[in-house]
Amino acid sequence: MTSTVSASQTLLPGYCENCSPTVDNCIIRSSSVGTYEHNEISRNALAGIWVKNLASPIMRENHIHHGRDVGIFTFENGMGYFEKNDIHNNRIAGFEVKAGANPTVVKCEIHHGQTGGIYVHENGLGQFIENRIHSNNFAGKCLDNFNSNPTIRKNEIITAIKVASIYLERGGLIEHNNIYGNALAGIQIRTNSDSIVRHNKFIMASMVAFMCTKDQGLIEENEVYSNTLAGVWITTGSTPVLRRNRIHSGKQVGVYFYDNGHGKLEDNDIFNHLYSGVQIRTGSNPVIRGNKIWGGQNGGVLVYNGGLGLLEQNEIFDNAMAGVWIKTDSNPTLKRNKIYDGRDGGICIFNGGKGILEENDIFRNTQAGVLISTQSHPILRRNRIYDGQAAGVEITNNATATLEYNQIFKNKFAGLCLASGVQPITRGNQIFNNEDEVEKAVSGGQCLYKISSYTSFPMHDFYRCQTCNTTDRNAICVNCIKNCHAGHDVEFIRHDR
Repeated sequence: MTSTVSASQTLLPGYCENCSPTVDNCIIRSSSVGTYEHNEISRNALAGIWVKNLASPIMRENHIHHGRDVGIFTFENGMGYFEKNDIHNNRIAGFEVKAGANPTVVKCEIHHGQTGGIYVHENGLGQFIENRIHSNNFAGKCLDNFNSNPTIRKNEIITAIKVASIYLERGGLIEHNNIYGNALAGIQIRTNSDSIVRHNKFIMASMVAFMCTKDQGLIEENEVYSNTLAGVWITTGSTPVLRRNRIHSGKQVGVYFYDNGHGKLEDNDIFNHLYSGVQIRTGSNPVIRGNKIWGGQNGGVLVYNGGLGLLEQNEIFDNAMAGVWIKTDSNPTLKRNKIYDGRDGGICIFNGGKGILEENDIFRNTQAGVLISTQSHPILRRNRIYDGQAAGVEITNNATATLEYNQIFKNKFAGLCLASGVQPITRGNQIFNNEDEVEKAVSGGQCLYKISSYTSFPMHDFYRCQTCNTTDRNAICVNCIKNCHAGHDVEFIRHDR
């Protein structure tokens, strides 16, 4: 049966007490507004509701479920106001928007979809406000290609079971949402998207909060925390701007740039991650400016495997390991950063690391202000390296460096410490008012491990005892040679850490 009902007409099926009538295969059309309330629409072969051709119905408190297609389908400039509907267990998306459709969806519950919660594509628009979207197999909201540009505001988006909660390919404003407990990403942004994502909370995603691939969107003033993997992944030519976000308390990395991920990271607070706050690798070349990066259990910033990047005017402090690690052929530029109060070194460069370090303040770190090791060759220019609990700059293990016009002062284990065979290029450096606790310990007959509490390894003369058959790895300090190995056959190995 096909029925056509105008907004001024009322469809009155026969009245029947204690009956359960079924009306099958109906199409109800209206050229004006029309209000539809408290209906149950279920188990349809196609969409539960179709809205097209500028139709603008009002649909409140309907129950739309267990369809074999989409729950609600708006397309071809369909509009409408959808409020407090319960949309669930549909085979495809709970709500689909395409081809110029522009619905307003408010305070609906959209859940347990076999694919997605909301799917906006092919120039779809729409306002999605204060909805609760949860327990869908795939994306809670999927915004896919051809310039779709919806607004998603103040929603609760929970537990996309298999992939991302929100998947963006083009456009969209995503703000003031709570997004948590998703299997892959809270938001996956890709393919030249210029989406704006701001003022959201991303909580406890099983993997990441954001995953950006070939993206150029704006991500600002969000709170991202307690994610299982990275808070933000940026990869494959992405150039997003992340500004004034709080990214913290993750179980791995805060922000992870890899495989040519680029973009800008500006004025963010990145802290308390079990790995490092920021990682940059494999050709990635971001601009990281004006951030506070602290409390990382594996350091503040790690640049490795050919990573690049400009780190400028950041505060990097109170990290359990180095404030900045540079290794394995990486070549970043660090300018005018403050790297301080680290529980290990300030900057550690090793395994062929390079880099240009200019006009940084590196101070009050527990280990060396800058440690350069294992065939690395950075350039240090006009830095201030001071008040360290170990050496100012140490160069060891076949490394070298270019040191120009740096000020190195008030460090505990001397200013510039060079291992045997190290010959850096130096020009115009000022090295002054450094202490030499190593020489004091040697003069006082102390074992050098004792002055470092067995955690720092100050540079000094190492010996090998042939009588005791010690190895190079177990080299012995000069005072142990005089005392523990007195009268033994010993040989000098090297001056080193």
